[in-house]
Amino acid sequence: MDSKGFESKVAELVAVTQRLDVPRVLMVRRITLNDPETLKWANTRQLELIFSVILEKAIERTDKDVVFAASQNQFEPLLPPGDDDSRDQERWLLFDLSRAMLAGMKPSEETTADAVMEELAADEAPIEAGDFPTLFDETLARHTRKTLAALAATNTRPHIPHPFLFSPHFGATYEAVLREYVLPTMRTARRIKEMATSRNWQEKNSASRLLGMVHAGESDNAILHYWDTRWNGFDPARATAKGKGTIRPGDNPWPVFKDDATKHGYVPPFYTDIPMLQRILRYDGEEIAENWGHIAQIYEQEFHPKAKADQARQGAFRDALLRAMEKMDNHAGDLLVIRAFFDLPKVDRMFLKLLIQSMGRSDTERERKAPLLIAFYNDLPR
Repeated sequence: MDSKGFESKVAELVAVTQRLDVPRVLMVRRITLNDPETLKWANTRQLELIFSVILEKAIERTDKDVVFAASQNQFEPLLPPGDDDSRDQERWLLFDLSRAMLAGMKPSEETTADAVMEELAADEAPIEAGDFPTLFDETLARHTRKTLAALAATNTRPHIPHPFLFSPHFGATYEAVLREYVLPTMRTARRIKEMATSRNWQEKNSASRLLGMVHAGESDNAILHYWDTRWNGFDPARATAKGKGTIRPGDNPWPVFKDDATKHGYVPPFYTDIPMLQRILRYDGEEIAENWGHIAQIYEQEFHPKAKADQARQGAFRDALLRAMEKMDNHAGDLLVIRAFFDLPKVDRMFLKLLIQSMGRSDTERERKAPLLIAFYNDLPR
């Protein structure tokens, strides 16, 4: 089918669903994803993206108080009848798609059809630029964008603002800082310039090759070296140590972070958080998202089973967290536990305390295994 025919089919699907409420959109989604005729003009991935936009628009049409109340009950009121597997998938889809509304973001004024086509284009378009600077910037920005999207919490805790990593608003600001303050300076470094001319970056899969170089390890890694160097240059102590006393505007992203955090009510990063800001590039957003999905599913099975046969054993959720913390690099498992604190009601302060205590016999051992989680726990209000 040509592009015009495809767009026509998308428009028809949008027209059919544009006045439906959330449960009815989910019912149409189930039917469409299993319809052989529909699968002749769109694959499953395309249909999932189309319905994510349609469903998000349906959520925006729903009263915010209704969405909030549903979120406090695992979105049960908005789920249509059906088998448990389908409902669980839809439950977490609603958690993700309602995140913007619950965080107070204004809905896009874009039409549903236009938003669908943009979502499809953004997902399917490979990063293939005609010049190295564009390829470099877009590859690193897209990679960090996925990580921060996977960490963004859906819910909040009363009187406990999100740390920056877990705010749904932080990702856009972090990317803006990358594009203005970090990546252009990195590209002026000698070894990055040599990299730009050492091969043909217009070849297919160049973005994947570049990302592979990022994750090739710490030893003699030019990209990570200049990445860390650039972030370290934002430390005010470096400016005062040289007798300058103040930071040049081009080396001072902190007001940008502070302004956005003030606007949206989260805790901004400070220069003491530079190691964490550096670490974002080293994470794998897809791995984080996959592990979060597994953890959330185990949580449901232990604390909110749909039937007795689905009941997970006592402690299964805690064990799933411990496994994630043990196997994931750069303490990414710690971050999943912190997201769980905001998104999963059973994960309260006492739960965190007991989880940390189970990780070793001494403070030193526990600190080695879960430094990020312990730092977060120690900062919680008593």
